[in-house]
Amino acid sequence: MDAPPPTLIIATDTAYFSTAPWIAEGYNVLHLPFANVRKIENATDDIEPNNKCALLAFGQSAFYALSLATSSLPSLTVVIAYYPPMLPSAPRGFHPGIKVLIHLPASAPFSVSGRGVKVSVYDGAEAGFAEEEGEGSYDKVSAGLAYSRTLALLRETVGPEVDLEGIWSEHMLYEFVEKDVERTMSTMVAEPYVNHIPTCSTGGIGYKNLYNFYKHHFIPLNPPSLTMKLISRTVGADRIVDEMVLKFRHDTRIDWMLPGIAPTYRLVEVALVSIVCIRGGKLYHEHIYWDQASVLAQVGLLDIKELPIVGAEGARKVIDEGSVESNVLIPEWNEGR
Repeated sequence: MDAPPPTLIIATDTAYFSTAPWIAEGYNVLHLPFANVRKIENATDDIEPNNKCALLAFGQSAFYALSLATSSLPSLTVVIAYYPPMLPSAPRGFHPGIKVLIHLPASAPFSVSGRGVKVSVYDGAEAGFAEEEGEGSYDKVSAGLAYSRTLALLRETVGPEVDLEGIWSEHMLYEFVEKDVERTMSTMVAEPYVNHIPTCSTGGIGYKNLYNFYKHHFIPLNPPSLTMKLISRTVGADRIVDEMVLKFRHDTRIDWMLPGIAPTYRLVEVALVSIVCIRGGKLYHEHIYWDQASVLAQVGLLDIKELPIVGAEGARKVIDEGSVESNVLIPEWNEGR
């Protein structure tokens, strides 16, 4: 029999909180609106002894959650507190059997230290930065960082384990091998986005735009000669970072990399970094970076002799750091040697 999903208690100061993202991540979510110590304690008491439980709390409710974390609660494994207005008075600190993560705006009037406590500070953010339904203090970037850090600790302590590489590999199979737009989109959330950073006008935000981009400007237009060599891969709680080298002959339109440029029939080698965010088992977004100056030089649109840029050498040095001498673009480099 499969183990039950871990329980995630979410304690808030408000009536509404969107629990859907956490349910999609594989948690049995119990939302406690207008939470207090009694409500939170009763909720943890109701957890089956063999069921792993985590507590996520916001604002004043975060203070209550941290107060409970100073003593042992049999079912409670981890407490994650967002911008508590103060810390509980606990000379001995938090219980060693409970891991604690605290998310604080940089303006918080106190600091946190102690064993078993992780603290993440968010510059420019205010209390409430992670609640989109709040009163104007929501900060998308800080909320995203906090979500990733929260999910990482939840995965580490209560689970569940998720095969991010398997999800990403399936997406790549449909996108580049089977070239199937519908199946590619089926691996993504309802409203995903893709952003090719050097050509930020290419990609798409939302299902309809991204579907049209994949169908008419990406999947059918990649050159037949395109190859991708994976150089490194970093896997986190909710994202994968791939470092790759792309090789191709520019013998067809490549709208995502060279929009509006007719085929030049030149060979191109370029290093590329793809940052893939996965939420609830599906791709949420991709950010893709590469050296556009190198690409433009290799297709003959930039003069490599007039600018501090390189061509295919940049990609080759990613594969073999000794293949190209370092600092060759610095005019005075050899003078001081």
